[in-house]
Amino acid sequence: MGFVMDYIVAHSNHRIDAYDTLKHRIDTDSEGLFGDFEDHDAGRETCDKSKSRFAETHPTSASHEIIKEEIDKKLNKSPLKYFLDGSRHVYKTNEMIISGNIYPVVVGQIIVGCCQRNERNIEQYRVCRKLILVVPQDFDYDDQGENYLRKKCEEINAALKEKDGDKAFSFDRIVCYPTDGDLTKGKNKFLHQAITVVQNEMMDHEQAMVGEMCSDPNNILNNRSWLVKDGTLEYKRDFTNRPDEDLDIAKYKHKLKNVIGVSKEFNPELLSLAEPKIGRIISELQPHCRTNAYKYKHEGKTYCVWYLRLRNTPNRTTLTSDIIKVEFILPNDDLVDTALIDNISAHLINEAYPVCYGKDNRWAKHLYPIYLTESFCKSKYINEKIITKKI
Repeated sequence: MGFVMDYIVAHSNHRIDAYDTLKHRIDTDSEGLFGDFEDHDAGRETCDKSKSRFAETHPTSASHEIIKEEIDKKLNKSPLKYFLDGSRHVYKTNEMIISGNIYPVVVGQIIVGCCQRNERNIEQYRVCRKLILVVPQDFDYDDQGENYLRKKCEEINAALKEKDGDKAFSFDRIVCYPTDGDLTKGKNKFLHQAITVVQNEMMDHEQAMVGEMCSDPNNILNNRSWLVKDGTLEYKRDFTNRPDEDLDIAKYKHKLKNVIGVSKEFNPELLSLAEPKIGRIISELQPHCRTNAYKYKHEGKTYCVWYLRLRNTPNRTTLTSDIIKVEFILPNDDLVDTALIDNISAHLINEAYPVCYGKDNRWAKHLYPIYLTESFCKSKYINEKIITKKI
C-alpha cells in the first residue's frame, strides 16, 4: 500500500482500512462513467410565449448560410484572441473500507489553461494545475466539514514533504463524494460519483479563470479581443464542488459580451421548448450554415444559442460530427444583431482550419486554437507514476 494510504489508516483511530488495487488511469469516455453532453436541461425555463423565442434581430425560416466571400475576408482578422480549455486525468488507486462498506479512492489531476493569439501565433497565456484526493463522505466520520478536510490535507502534505523533501508532490484539496441519496445504480455507482467530483472541480477552475479574465484591470477582453471557452458557459449548481461560493461568471455583465462558449458535445434537444423541431434543423444543416439564434433560459439567466456546421465532412460518424453549439450570455435579455452572429460564425469557421485530423477523433468539431490549448494543458501533467506510487 502507498505512503498516503498508510498515513490515513494510521491516523484514523481504527475507523478506516485501505487495500491496494490495480492503480490505473480511468478512460471515462470509453467506460461511460460520465454524461455524454456538456449541457443538460435541468433547470431549463419555459420561454415567455408573449416574447420572441429568437435571440437575433433577423431570424429566417431556413438556416443562415455564412457566405464564403465573407469567411475569406476575415482571414487573419479574428477578434477571437484568447482560448480556454480544461483537461483532467482520473486515477483509481485504492479501496477504502469504512463501517463495513467498500469505497474506491480516486485521485484527480486537473489542468486549466489559456492560450492567446499573438499575430499569427498561438502562445501560452496562463495555466492552473490542481491535484485532488477524492474519498467517500464517510471519510469525514465525525461530520466536521471542510475545516477537517483542509486540516487532513495539510497533514498529508506535511508528511509527504518530510519524506520526499523538495521532490514531494502535494494535494490542493481533499474532496468527498456522496455515498447516499439518489445515486446512479450499478456496481460503479461510487466510482461514478468520484469521477463526477473531479469533473466538477475542473469546471469550477474553468469558471474561476474566466472570471479572472473578465475582471482583469487591463481590460484584456473587449470588442477587438474575445475569449473562446471550450464548453458551455452555464453555471449549474449541481455541477460544482463549491455550491456556496459565487463562481458564476454572469456577474461580470460588462464583459460577458466578449466571451463565447463553444461545445463539441451537446444535447440536441436542449432548445426543444423554443423550437420543437430543433433536432431535425440541426441535423439538416449544410456546411458553413447555422441555425437561428434562440433564447435559452437557465437558472434566471438568458443565453443566446445557435448551432453551426463547420465543414463538409465525408462519411460522418453521426449527423452532428462537425457541428458545434455556440453561446453567450445576454445580460439584459436584448436581441443580438444578426450581422454580429454571422460575423462570429465566420470567424469560428476560419478557426476550424487547419484541422487536427488523425490526432483526435473529434477533429471535425475542433477549433484549431482550442486543440492547441488542450495540447498545452496536457503537456503540464505530472508523471502519473509519481502519483500512483505514493497513494
